[in-house]
Amino acid sequence: MKTITLKTKDDFFDQINQMALDAHISKSALIRKAIRSYQKNLEKQKIIKQMQKSSFETRGLDAELKHDFEALDDEHFLPPWED
Repeated sequence: MKTITLKTKDDFFDQINQMALDAHISKSALIRKAIRSYQKNLEKQKIIKQMQKSSFETRGLDAELKHDFEALDDEHFLPPWED
């Protein structure tokens, strides 16, 4: 296992210590959980950005498809008239 040294102000250290005590875990476990949570959040944000990009790319297609659909000659799709 590797060690990371973290330098922080006393009040932040006290907050971390209190959070760890409240959660009944070590400060190291608390920081590992926080980093994993942050990493998951980054991944979610990346997926959201990809979805937004795709959404913007396809918005114009709706109008184009509607125009194409309205331009179709419906008579080719209807059954012939029967007398």
